[in-house]
Amino acid sequence: MKPMARSSGRSVIGSIAYRSAEKLTNERDGITHDYSRRDGVESATLVLPGEREEARAEFWNRVEAHHKRGDAVPGREIQVALPAELDREARRALAVEYARDLSTRYGVGVDVAVHRPHGEGDERNHHAHIVMTACRVEPDGTLGRKVVELDPIHCKRHELSTPAEYERSRWENLTNQALEHAQRPERVDHRSREAQGLEGPAQEKMGPAVTAIERRAEREARAEGREYEPVTDRARERSRLMELRDVAVHQAQRAKEWLVEYGQRIARLAQSPFSREALAAVGTQEIERQSQERAQAQARLQLQQEQAQREAVQREQLRQQQVERDRQRQIYRDHGPSLGR
Repeated sequence: MKPMARSSGRSVIGSIAYRSAEKLTNERDGITHDYSRRDGVESATLVLPGEREEARAEFWNRVEAHHKRGDAVPGREIQVALPAELDREARRALAVEYARDLSTRYGVGVDVAVHRPHGEGDERNHHAHIVMTACRVEPDGTLGRKVVELDPIHCKRHELSTPAEYERSRWENLTNQALEHAQRPERVDHRSREAQGLEGPAQEKMGPAVTAIERRAEREARAEGREYEPVTDRARERSRLMELRDVAVHQAQRAKEWLVEYGQRIARLAQSPFSREALAAVGTQEIERQSQERAQAQARLQLQQEQAQREAVQREQLRQQQVERDRQRQIYRDHGPSLGR
């Protein structure tokens, strides 16, 4: 969640044009922002209080004109990740439902644009850009005062929880409801790994610079007909953590499948002429076998996590040593050899 402030050189009209893939003219400065040929935008929906309808350009130009100061914040943006497990229409419905929820709770206008994953990025990276007005919007379209509940400075000054903290929890609930409605077993949790009681390191965000390096390396590998391998430390660590995550997901899926299979077997045995003692014996053997498999899988996962942590510590030590060597070389270049030599 971040502000769209004029002081940073950003234009809310330009931002909306880019996110919605439209051609919009900012009447305040006369600049036309044309992104009508931009690919990757699946839908763009403007949600207003009172279920009003208004043209996107007209509404956001009214918002721009409403804010007079040069350092004004006409809008605030929330970026959300949409579950790849949902289909296209379900992802759009989830994003629009959240936009309506924001509009109703804060009394603001909300513009939500659903984007497809980037062609060279993670194919699961479906996401939405949600831009809210910083000022209140009445059901009749009148623009009012700033919504202080959305201002993190106001919240901090009055010792209130920030809007981002609350909205993460709200988004988690809506996302899990959508996954449950789609009969998907996956769930999301906005809390940190430590708060969830999970072991092992968290997945690092690679950032735009590392991502650009890795995409270039992937293109080169594809052009040379060889398999792509990460070239930066951060990408290699990310790949290792992804493998650990996949192992854990696979084990969890196997456990769920076993529970279904075990329930079916118990149901069949209950209808057979076996005695209760025989049924109990079969069940005990199955439970012991599955317990052993789970213990072995957990042990392998623990070893992999420990190895990843050791390698991360070693890389950090090497990095610190390199920093110290660079510092000494800089001192030598600046001052020359010491008099004691």
